[in-house]
Amino acid sequence: MTYSRTASLDSTVSFLEKLAANLPAAGTDLRANDQLRKRLLSAIQKLIPELEIPAEACQRFLYNTLELPAARIAVDLNIFNLLKESPTPLSTEELAKLSGKNPDTKLLSRILRYLASLSFIREVDTGVWAASHLGNNLSGEGQSAGVANMVDNCAIAMVTLPDFLRRHGYKAPEDKSDTAFAQGNRVTPEEPTVFDWLKTRPENARNFNVFMTSHRTGTKTWLDRPEVIKEITDAFKKVTAGKEGGEQKGVSFVDIGGGIGHQCKAFKSQVPDLKGKIVLEDLEEVVANAELEEGIEKIGLDFLKGQPVKARLTEAAQVPHPIISGAFCEGLTHSSYSTEDWSDQYARPILGYVRDAMDKDSLLLIDELVLPDRGAHRYETQLDLAMLAMLNAEARTEAHWKQLLAGVGFEVKDIVFYEEEAREAIIIAKKVAS
Repeated sequence: MTYSRTASLDSTVSFLEKLAANLPAAGTDLRANDQLRKRLLSAIQKLIPELEIPAEACQRFLYNTLELPAARIAVDLNIFNLLKESPTPLSTEELAKLSGKNPDTKLLSRILRYLASLSFIREVDTGVWAASHLGNNLSGEGQSAGVANMVDNCAIAMVTLPDFLRRHGYKAPEDKSDTAFAQGNRVTPEEPTVFDWLKTRPENARNFNVFMTSHRTGTKTWLDRPEVIKEITDAFKKVTAGKEGGEQKGVSFVDIGGGIGHQCKAFKSQVPDLKGKIVLEDLEEVVANAELEEGIEKIGLDFLKGQPVKARLTEAAQVPHPIISGAFCEGLTHSSYSTEDWSDQYARPILGYVRDAMDKDSLLLIDELVLPDRGAHRYETQLDLAMLAMLNAEARTEAHWKQLLAGVGFEVKDIVFYEEEAREAIIIAKKVAS
């Protein structure tokens, strides 16, 4: 290495040291420029595994399984919120008292020291603690529910995955009841899947639903893309044209597996002048908790057994709709990222029921990850393996999506990426004319 390169690296490291020493002000400045923030974050993340020696890599990697449980303890004791809301730093004794759980202060000190070493909180003096940016990121209801959901609902499936795959000869079963989740939790025949299991555990289900409903708050959605909205409105006009009752009696949007209705409400807010009903579909026990406004109806159903909203008027006065939303399952999100939460074996009949309910001008919208064939981001690959552990499901590539949809009579019109970095997209498909 030449002197000039060494000097340049030394200068770069010195600058980064000054940046880190000037927190949190430097962090605030960087977060104000999102493009610059992402560039720096990406560069640092790539550098860390390249700079570590084996001992450092082992220290980081082998013990990171403690990080999520430690955050779960902090959520239980309300540590993040207590520090965020306090105008001054708090001592261990003060946190113990304010937590309402009466923890042993010596034990609490050990947990707080570990949290501070990970930057979940800041140690401002001996036994005195303050909020950190990372801890504040986990202090909201949705984020706290996400921590609880991951530890209480998902973690055992993930740590069971190696043994599960070993037992199955490293072949992923498609059976939705033969999963790493089922093996790790030793589920009963009455609750073979994670969704059955959640039915009998209201607190686990609450954390799951709260996280799935809120985890995308503040991020882009497909509703931000005007070309998608135009596709919907154009399709609605085509489907209802010449039909009895026209647009007024039509159904403009059906959200299959839409949880408690946040996507239905967002759609109504985005296109308030679009006539026609909006329909929320999910399991009976899920839609029972949906608080919906006028113009949004809810139907409790198992979408593995059929699709009741048809595209043509019938004797039963079922009404036309141009849109079926593929929020069948918003991942370990609403009560379903639908087709993502289901292997091809189960996705095919789900899509088949939807196809049979559609008019020739109806649209199928699938709100899912669409993985690249190479160079997938960690956000995508970790969700893919989580789906494997929980449901024997997967995140699909563009080629896989097109193959799956073509196999059940759909043609992909377009794939619109609304969150490019995370590869979140809306797949727009029509059924193939028979």
